Amino acid sequence: MFKKPNHEFTLGEALDELLSSKRLKKGLTEALIKQQWPQIMGDAIAKHTTAMYFKEGVLTLYCNSSVIKNELRFHKDKAIQLINEALNESAVTEIIIK
Repeated sequence: MFKKPNHEFTLGEALDELLSSKRLKKGLTEALIKQQWPQIMGDAIAKHTTAMYFKEGVLTLYCNSSVIKNELRFHKDKAIQLINEALNESAVTEIIIK
């Protein structure tokens, strides 16, 4: 991050600097995805999602319904787009469904 002449930063800039310097961004992104998952994909899909993990742009989902797994596989691109729109950043690049 560049230094301003008077060493003043906005609160957003300070938080971004803190998250990147302490490597907390990954955990925060995963927590946000888990929290917003029912709103992003709907209650039916959220109910059958048993676990999710996020690492280096890859979201791994575990589902207990073969129908939900199949639907998510067909609509991976749309799911990635919806997640990234909800996060206001391009965090997820790939989804793995197990």
